[in-house]
Amino acid sequence: MSFIEQIKERARKQIKTIVLPEAEDLRVLEATRNSFKRKIC
Repeated sequence: MSFIEQIKERARKQIKTIVLPEAEDLRVLEATRNSFKRKIC
């Protein structure tokens, strides 16, 4: 398992709330969507 996959797996096991102040930036919205789909946060 790659280093990034290990981090993702740890994040899935320890779900946390992340506050993103740049909520109107399209890149942030896309990253948020991807993280939510992968059940990382």
